[in-house]
Amino acid sequence: MNGLPDFDCHDFFENTNLCILEISTYKGTTGERKYKWLLINKLTLSVKIMLLKNQDNSSVVHERFFDLGFLKYKGNSGVFIEADAKDLHHLEHKGCENIPQHYLTAVSKYLNANLVE
Repeated sequence: MNGLPDFDCHDFFENTNLCILEISTYKGTTGERKYKWLLINKLTLSVKIMLLKNQDNSSVVHERFFDLGFLKYKGNSGVFIEADAKDLHHLEHKGCENIPQHYLTAVSKYLNANLVE
C-alpha cells in the first residue's frame, strides 16, 4: 500500500506527538505475512515495536492491548493510553496513503536494522 517493498501498511493513527502503524512484512520464502504494530515518536523518528497481547473487535469499537499501552478506536478517531506513563493520546485514524515519507523511511530503517521479518 505504501509503495515500499519491505512492508505494507494496514492502519495509520497520528497526533502532533506520535503515530501508530499496523504493518505487515513477508516472512522468508514462504511469503507468509507477519503483522506488527509500531509506535513512532514524531520528534525523534524513533520506532518501537508494540507487542500485541490481546484484541477485541465489535462492529463499532476496536480495542488493542499492547505491552506499551492500550489503543481504542472507531471510525476516524482513537485514543492510545501508555502503559507506563498513563499518558492519554487522542489520535486521528487516517488512511495509509497519507503517511509522510519520512515516517515510512524511519520504519524501513528500523526493520532493516532489527532484521524484523
